[in-house]
Amino acid sequence: MPLRYSSPERSSSRRPTWTRSTAPGPSVATVDPVLQYTFHRALLGYEPTPLLSLDTLATELGLGGIFVKDESSRFGLPSFKASGASWGCFRALIAHLSLDLDTATLKSVGSAAVQSRCRLLAATDGNHGRAVAWMARSLGIESSIYVPHDLHPNFLRLIAAEGAEVIVVQGDYDFAVSTAASAAAALKHNILVQDTAFEGYEDIPTWIIDGYATIFAELEEQLQELNVNPTTIFTPVGVGSLAQAVITYAKGRRDFQTIAVEPDTAACLHASLVAGKATSIITSNTINAGCNCGTLSSISWPYLRDYVDLSTTVSDFETHVTVQDMHRHNVNAGPCGAASLAALKRLVAEGHVAKGSSVILINTEAKRPYDVPLDVSNDDVVALTQQLVRIDSSSPSLDTTGTAPGEARIANFIAQWLQYRGIETHIVESVPGRPSVVGVVRGSDPKAKSVMLNGHVDTVALSTYGPFPLSGDLIDGKIYGRGVLDMKAGVAAAMTTLLHFSQHGSKGDVILAAVADEEDQSLGTTAVLAAGWTADAALIPEPTSLKLHHGHKGFVWVEVTILGVAAHGSDAQTGVDAIASSATFLKALEGHAESLPKDDVLGQGTMHCGTIRGGEENSSYAASCTLTLEFRTVNSTSQSSASIVQDIANLLANLGAGDKKFRFKEPRLLFERAPLLPMEESHPLLAATEAAIASVGGRGDVKSTAAKFWTDAALLSEAGIPSLIFGPVGEGLHGKDEWVDVDSIKTIEQVMRDTIERFQEC
Repeated sequence: MPLRYSSPERSSSRRPTWTRSTAPGPSVATVDPVLQYTFHRALLGYEPTPLLSLDTLATELGLGGIFVKDESSRFGLPSFKASGASWGCFRALIAHLSLDLDTATLKSVGSAAVQSRCRLLAATDGNHGRAVAWMARSLGIESSIYVPHDLHPNFLRLIAAEGAEVIVVQGDYDFAVSTAASAAAALKHNILVQDTAFEGYEDIPTWIIDGYATIFAELEEQLQELNVNPTTIFTPVGVGSLAQAVITYAKGRRDFQTIAVEPDTAACLHASLVAGKATSIITSNTINAGCNCGTLSSISWPYLRDYVDLSTTVSDFETHVTVQDMHRHNVNAGPCGAASLAALKRLVAEGHVAKGSSVILINTEAKRPYDVPLDVSNDDVVALTQQLVRIDSSSPSLDTTGTAPGEARIANFIAQWLQYRGIETHIVESVPGRPSVVGVVRGSDPKAKSVMLNGHVDTVALSTYGPFPLSGDLIDGKIYGRGVLDMKAGVAAAMTTLLHFSQHGSKGDVILAAVADEEDQSLGTTAVLAAGWTADAALIPEPTSLKLHHGHKGFVWVEVTILGVAAHGSDAQTGVDAIASSATFLKALEGHAESLPKDDVLGQGTMHCGTIRGGEENSSYAASCTLTLEFRTVNSTSQSSASIVQDIANLLANLGAGDKKFRFKEPRLLFERAPLLPMEESHPLLAATEAAIASVGGRGDVKSTAAKFWTDAALLSEAGIPSLIFGPVGEGLHGKDEWVDVDSIKTIEQVMRDTIERFQEC
């Protein structure tokens, strides 16, 4: 079972803090920062950054002192990065141009760099790239800064304002680093100035880390002036460069307890320490932009491995709260600067930081704009349902106003919710802006059966709802809002079910697939399957009023265009009305519908005309009329899309043979989805689910039937994943007043847990 920690307020399900269980490495050699310190003091605008004492906040937390090394304005730039980037750029140019370090000055290096047409390159999540661009401008040379696609627009503006070329890559920070490195290798005088070391690239990152020594030279002088002796220092991580500089100071000159801090969504150090080896991870969006790194610097990892005493993670919401705390105490902090305070609060509650002790925090950046995050700490399925409803995830492919946001924000929330708890998380995004989230709890037995919990997070348009589509209000045992029934309540139950197995263990893998676009073309589940995710069975908590469904019809969309002859409304001799001809076609369809196949479980196949478009103005004969037909199918063989299109083509041909004025285009297949064929009564998933429903005591219908609506269960079944549908009670699907019964959500949660346990024992 996973390790868990308890705070005084409540039992926490979150990712545990890593604590060192082995002896630290040998003593760290102290570094004499005389060269860097001399260089920085000679730069225009140099002033030592202040060391602030937050006495009131220390009293609130029961600590002896909180001291903040405030790097919110280093050389007039809003972060600590300028100290490392400036020295790194200086040393990189000296090495590239074969100059003498002992005699080189900023002016002489700049002149030589201009003459050689040097260009500085860097990848960044914000502040490092801006600092490199600033240094390039100071030297009179050009720079190119590579940034990930999801970097906040404010950073793009500020980096460009330093005179840099800003290049947005379609990937994360690690991809930006590799892209910048390739660009630097392509031209002789392109110089990569990166604080991430990798094989064959170590000198410049080392020089950048050396540049940070000025921060700690100042800090040591300030501690001595104040005559204080803190015992603990917190450091944000990112790629680990600053943390390495912290360790060199904290374990070389001092003997501080060293605590590393990362966002939940980018905890590559925490993962590496748990694994016992450097481990790269896939990160997701965070307001802690400067720490959104999935791979540690190769030169920093040994320091972090051997000397970090505790490694903890914080949510974006916790960071946001401590940004406000910092501002209330007159510290100009941004998210990366406030994250250490969030970690301090967590560790005080967990007992990892002793009451009465004194600590040092590093405010690494100044206040900056960011999107205010949501709280991901709630484990209760009812409150979680309300949170999901309050996130607008209406489908852009169904929206006629152009304002529907899609699934990006809700997917980010779900990913952060999972990562807060240390649950393995993956983002699957085959179409930009339409992400799905996969969460995984690995089983203890690799041979045991796996189960997927699949639910869609998109909704239909808000415009068809009443006045408060995103209220999430709980009234008389019902939660209201667009998508609450279809199907955010089911997704919430799937999330807490996954959490249950994360906390208590599972024999086989349990997989959450929170997918996009089910309301239209099921891009999400299609992408998840294409990415290789599979399972031995699946449960889909679509709204079924606690009835168990083991099958449903498929559908086929066909476009038919009837042709007329355009003419003035007064010219009856020439004009042929395509709309009137369409009526003839629709009449013939009525007879065809009666011949559609029937299944003992799924019932009669049906068809209807979904849309009709024809004509341009009142006083003209319509030249064409286009209809879309939907067939609800009960058999994938006798009702294949090809056979349905052929049947319509034959029907049109027969009408044309009887009336020479009846003309048409060949019918066209638009889209199709197969039916979910009924599951055999002997299937172990069906037996396990029926037993689980029976165990809840009358809160569900054990007898399995067919659903009236289509679900992604058909796609899963088609991919070889046997699937059942069982979901909550409610009303108002796609209507103006949608609600879900709270007790039924809890029933779904219980049935899913019980089903998984029973199925894995089969």
